Amino acid sequence: MIKASSTLTSKGQFTLPAEIRQALDLRPGDQLRFELTDDNELMVAPRRRRSIFELRETMPALTLGRPLTQADIDDAVAEAMEEQEARVRSAR
Repeated sequence: MIKASSTLTSKGQFTLPAEIRQALDLRPGDQLRFELTDDNELMVAPRRRRSIFELRETMPALTLGRPLTQADIDDAVAEAMEEQEARVRSAR
């Protein structure tokens, strides 16, 4: 478990501590989703916004040795979404 603090500015902004950004693999352009529970607990989850160019090396369909089909692309997108949902669940 990582614990860190940050100070809220007069404009309502804060800096997310580096150790948290690194643990969540956050990069410029990524977003954070905030949820306030009925018990006043704040839940924060990353929402990555990566370009297709950043993802192209990690897509298994690109190493097939043949042209990609729509099914290959759909499978890769579904796998990436499942991985993202798993990361969000584990961050809670």
